[in-house]
Amino acid sequence: MRNFNIMSKLTYRISYYVLYALFAAIVVVCGLFYFDGFDRVVGEFNDPVHTETLIYLIYFILGLCVLVTLVAAVIQFGSALVDSPVNALKSLVGLILLVALLAITWSMGSTDTVVTGDGPYTDPFWLKITDMFLYSIYVLMAGTILSIFVSGVKKSIS
Repeated sequence: MRNFNIMSKLTYRISYYVLYALFAAIVVVCGLFYFDGFDRVVGEFNDPVHTETLIYLIYFILGLCVLVTLVAAVIQFGSALVDSPVNALKSLVGLILLVALLAITWSMGSTDTVVTGDGPYTDPFWLKITDMFLYSIYVLMAGTILSIFVSGVKKSIS
């Protein structure tokens, strides 16, 4: 039991410091983005000097979130597999449903040419990927809203 308390305190401290380091980086980069001036005027829009810095910070944070989520999921699945293999396999249902949703929305995607301001876009792979992500977002958002209402009704009944 003592090792568990030490590990939980260590994990808490690490996450605490990482959280505040990310907050500091976000504040600094947003400050640079908003207050450091503009590089050039593009059409009627101003181009802030640190646009790329902000985009790279967002990429970094997104990659870090994905990496931490995957590592935590693998560790949790491994420990659950040791404790209760049946429950560990049941936990894969969400992943299987997500893969099925992506496959279904991929098949729904269109390869029709899209005309943008830069001209026609005809790459069928990226057109289907874009539709897949949009349709998946719609389905997941609808599921989220539905679950909020269902949980509210369930809570008010009980």
